[in-house]
Amino acid sequence: MDMQRRLKLIKTAMEKIGEGDFSVRLSEETKTEGDEIAELETSFNSMAERVSERRNRFVELDTLKSDFVSSVSHELRTPLTTIKALTRLLLRGDIGEDKQREYLETISVECDRQIDLVLNLLDLSRIEGGVFRVSMTNVDVAEAIRSCVKSETRAAERRGHKLTIESYGEVSPVCADPKALRRVLSNLIENAIKYTPDGGFIKVFAQNSGDFVTIGVADNGRGIPPEDLPLLFDKFHRGRPAPHSAAMNNATEAAVFLEDADVSGVGLGLYLGKTVMERMGGKITVESAVGRGSKFTLHLPVWAEDSASSTGEDEEKHG
Repeated sequence: MDMQRRLKLIKTAMEKIGEGDFSVRLSEETKTEGDEIAELETSFNSMAERVSERRNRFVELDTLKSDFVSSVSHELRTPLTTIKALTRLLLRGDIGEDKQREYLETISVECDRQIDLVLNLLDLSRIEGGVFRVSMTNVDVAEAIRSCVKSETRAAERRGHKLTIESYGEVSPVCADPKALRRVLSNLIENAIKYTPDGGFIKVFAQNSGDFVTIGVADNGRGIPPEDLPLLFDKFHRGRPAPHSAAMNNATEAAVFLEDADVSGVGLGLYLGKTVMERMGGKITVESAVGRGSKFTLHLPVWAEDSASSTGEDEEKHG
């Protein structure tokens, strides 16, 4: 094929890409020494492949964005609908004191959910904007656990779960951001409550492990399928919560739950938890078996007098 013909094919292929046909490729001629047209054909195909990959990635991101907006809308709309309905009932003034207290507690819980969602969205924005910070200080692990368990007790009771704290002796203080640690730990407890069928058992524990302290949340829920484990800490990945029913006793029943339960949440909790733990010099790990439950463990460095600091991506930019 003569040079003019080959150049015309390259021009036509470029026009097709400009029109949105990202599948076009050139049939590369056998290269000979000094054949610059063949090198151009090879470069064009390489460029077309990269453009196609990026286009597919943009399509994937656009789908994720749409799903995310839909999920956030649902997470905001459902609790707000509940709050509005209960508020109207309270305004009628013809319900008993016990019911009033029950409705007010429900409104309080739903408001807390909205606050948590907004805080997660703010954290995501700060992380992606490079301005997320953690303020490291001396944190009493036992107190942090008690605080988180206390705040989640009502939610556990509504599902018939037994939520307990298990002690493994005296635990050293850790170097962490206290607010960030409580939010990560609370999210793990909330997940255990949500992903364990009614009447389950959830325990929170901590123990020293060399230069680190490990804080764990274990449940006897349906567990996580092996194929889901690599995706667990991905942004926007959502598991399927266990519906309200008796606790499952085997993997088959757990698998049925996996298929039947509706997806909830926006898929940020574990992603943010992993990111925050890494910012604090720690990590989060998981062990799980279908039908037997899951255990999430936070690993944080033991407090030392020279540990206090404030870290964040903005320091990397401006420091």
